[in-house]
Amino acid sequence: MDSAETVDAFDPRRRGLSPLGATARRHATRLVAIDLLTAVSVFAAVRDPGLLSPTGGLPPTAGVSPTAGVSTAVVGVGDPTFLVRLELGVLAGTLAAGVSLVALAGRDPAVDLRAASGWLAVAAAGFLVGTVAARQFAPALAGLLVEWGRVAAASRQSALELELFFPVAVGGGAAVAPLLLGLRRAGALSRRLTGATRGLSLLCLVAFAACFSPPDSTTFALYAVPPAVGLGVAVAWVEFG
Repeated sequence: MDSAETVDAFDPRRRGLSPLGATARRHATRLVAIDLLTAVSVFAAVRDPGLLSPTGGLPPTAGVSPTAGVSTAVVGVGDPTFLVRLELGVLAGTLAAGVSLVALAGRDPAVDLRAASGWLAVAAAGFLVGTVAARQFAPALAGLLVEWGRVAAASRQSALELELFFPVAVGGGAAVAPLLLGLRRAGALSRRLTGATRGLSLLCLVAFAACFSPPDSTTFALYAVPPAVGLGVAVAWVEFG
């Protein structure tokens, strides 16, 4: 790392922010650009999100169709396919910006990502395994929610949201604790995971559940609980470990 890059990477005036927070402030424009570029690219590339779901996004009560997962309707702004594509873009953009933020934080001399490589690998594996596992029973969960009257039986948007984003909530829940503990180990976050870190984490998980779950309290809770449990495990590890 040359001297110019070192000066750019290290901000001695963090004003109480953690190295990760200082990096986010310093590179805000770049992170927003990464977020938007990824979101637009994913939105343009995914023409039918049903192709990404286990059942093609068919509502649980729908019959089997020879064109399952292929939409022949004209897509408008209020079309379920359009809305789910928009959600996919937003989620992909947020994840890309988050990964970029961690990578940029690694430039800070106070941060040593190699010291946290084990934790970060566990976080990545937990996200992958949790997402794949939850994807297997997401259609059955959608059927139960329809049976209990929590989700509209004929809603393709709700079916797609449950099959695409509930697995992400479970994977995220599996990744939250090792991710936070890894960033703490690397020096990117405070050693005690301060109230600001916990509050921002809670805000993020509530925002995720509110934006990507069907509009009812039961699915909101299903989306919010896994990341909340992961956050609780991280806090308990720091406080009592």
